[in-house]
Amino acid sequence: MISGDSSSGRESRIQNHLVRAAFAALLLAATLARGAQPAAEAVAPPPSTEIIAPPPAPGAATGLADSAALRATVFGTPPKDLAPMPDSVPLTEINIAMPWAQPVPNVFWFDRKLRVWFSAQDKPAPLAIVISGTGSDGNTSKLSALRGALYGAGYHVLTMPSPTFPGFIVSSSSTGVAGDLTQDGHDLYAAMQQVVAHLPRKVRITEIDVLGYSLGGANAAVVKAIDAKEGKLKIHRAIMIDPPVSLFASIGRLDKLFTISVGTGDGAIDALYRKLYAELANLYRASDRVQIDENFILAAAASVLKTHQEFSAAIALSFRIDLVNMFFTGDMYARTGVVVDPKQPPKLSDSLEETQRILRNQPFSEYFTKVFAPYYLQHKPNSTAASLIADNRLDIIGDALHNDGDYYGQSNSDDLILNARELKWLQDTLGSRIAVYDHGGHLGNVGSRQQVADMLDMLAGRWPVVAK
Repeated sequence: MISGDSSSGRESRIQNHLVRAAFAALLLAATLARGAQPAAEAVAPPPSTEIIAPPPAPGAATGLADSAALRATVFGTPPKDLAPMPDSVPLTEINIAMPWAQPVPNVFWFDRKLRVWFSAQDKPAPLAIVISGTGSDGNTSKLSALRGALYGAGYHVLTMPSPTFPGFIVSSSSTGVAGDLTQDGHDLYAAMQQVVAHLPRKVRITEIDVLGYSLGGANAAVVKAIDAKEGKLKIHRAIMIDPPVSLFASIGRLDKLFTISVGTGDGAIDALYRKLYAELANLYRASDRVQIDENFILAAAASVLKTHQEFSAAIALSFRIDLVNMFFTGDMYARTGVVVDPKQPPKLSDSLEETQRILRNQPFSEYFTKVFAPYYLQHKPNSTAASLIADNRLDIIGDALHNDGDYYGQSNSDDLILNARELKWLQDTLGSRIAVYDHGGHLGNVGSRQQVADMLDMLAGRWPVVAK
């Protein structure tokens, strides 16, 4: 059921990368290495429905037009400001099959098992479980920075993919349709139990904490709220790093950023690809990593792009690629027929280039109206489109966030995914248990001395809490 890293595991990761690269159309060399394949015939989308898409996000994101926030998001923490890290961190890849896994489509054969990464101390220690951001796997650059800081502070560290990552959806989702905070939280919680139960016997865990960045931060908070009722992991503390308050509103802002900075139509997107292609290919050849994470694209952007609009475009593109993968996987499992014919799902030999070409022009509102809402309206009794949107706000655990002193948050005043009202909601709800930094954009200060020091103080219970 469980295994460490192996040559076959590496082969799976490479194959996973090639499929995602075909979706993104970022690494042409990788696609050509598979051999030219005939383009699959596009399946016509279903007739329009009466489902109403999420309304435009109220107000602009606080940093949407802030050049400093854009640069921080793209460039990340300057080397001189990085927190000290241990010289080495032991790392084991774990592959584990979930008992409830659904039948795996042939095109996703490489994701039959959930892949997580574990770093063990050689003595009893608390376990920090860290959840990745939107569409990302369990071994991203951001997770690597957090892993180093936590391991150096004496924690066992388990890093997990986002429930919106195709590898998690295929191996561990009970629905196949990602994006619902509560359902994704239950899937994560169940997967965590399976992984923890099958860790080596020599690993001794004194307590469990959960953390996450971006959407993973909201996921971590929901998981702790579920555990408070079920008590199977006895999670102590949870930290949300740059979380959204409303998932749909935050993604709506990023769609808006995409339209403003990239434009619509194949020509505008292809032009951006051409600017990034050479640097992306160089990064691919120079790295032993095979996962396209958020830093992979932004690292290329930092080297090639120069203007405010170009940085905006790179940020928007990285999120759109995540949506393409989630859209494709959800359409396949929900059998909604937007780009995947339920009667003739793609085979391993089929090209996915036409599929990604269609989906890369689709905003989140299309995923909501054509995949997410049709599925959940059918499976959630008495739900409406409006209730589905409301159910994907942190308000659903607002009382727990306000009253339980073991929830913490970190955010930036210029975060691209929040507006001023949402940031104030976080501050009012968490009170003194949130650190709000003046600068950092979205995740631009992860791994900095201040962010790491505050995170470790929060986990250790040293963070000052003022009685309300």
